[in-house]
Amino acid sequence: MANKSPSNKYQIIYGKDFLKDLKNIIKGGNKKIKNKVNEIVLELKSDPHKKRPKVDLKLISSKSEAVYRVRLGKYRLIYQIEEKEKKIYITMIFPRGRGYQSILNLLRYKR
Repeated sequence: MANKSPSNKYQIIYGKDFLKDLKNIIKGGNKKIKNKVNEIVLELKSDPHKKRPKVDLKLISSKSEAVYRVRLGKYRLIYQIEEKEKKIYITMIFPRGRGYQSILNLLRYKR
């Protein structure tokens, strides 16, 4: 699922794992999370690096591609930025308690 946007904005690309996890979270009863994700995505499109009051983000890896985490209440959304092509890959969303072991796998993930 990809959204095309003007050249000064980033293109958002949703990963399969993210979509599957989001669907499971919604099925589990948290229907508000979809609106929160949409709000965050709108903020990220203009500048995915910038910290702002509505978006609690943190750089968690700056190797080949920057990997960020956004706090959404008890959930964490993970995304990668590809600067050359102005793309943001939203790769996963998970409950805070699950931990960050999945991020280590993400850093090894090849698209």
